[in-house]
Amino acid sequence: MKFKIIYSVAWYIFIGCFSLWLICGLGYKFLFNDTVEQSRIELTQALNAAFPQDQYIIDGDVHDSNRRNLLSIAVSINIKKDSLHRDIKLIKPLSGNWTLVDQTESRYVYENQSYRVYVTKGSENDGYIVVLARNNWLEIFHL
Repeated sequence: MKFKIIYSVAWYIFIGCFSLWLICGLGYKFLFNDTVEQSRIELTQALNAAFPQDQYIIDGDVHDSNRRNLLSIAVSINIKKDSLHRDIKLIKPLSGNWTLVDQTESRYVYENQSYRVYVTKGSENDGYIVVLARNNWLEIFHL
């Protein structure tokens, strides 16, 4: 009899936790989806302003990075090498007040008050990958 009571309590706790997880997950998906989409649009506009197409040869459209949560989101573009941009030092944001905060042989990091830009050498093609992310403490840990 005691085993039956313990089993029932455990079953109801499981059902309650599952229901809570389902409600929170669906609520996040439907309530915050507009916020995430608005954030992507804002990041895309900032990336297009910092790296205009008349200065750089951009390969394809702006695409989302694979991190897609509300607190930490980024967008990226691929830039092809040309006669003016043969070195990674020459790939830098043009509009805005950007400062160089970190540099290695294959990666440069620029930041301003709102965003961080990561410029890395592309491994699959002869170009560069530029990632623009929000300037918050989560970005430092994830990128």
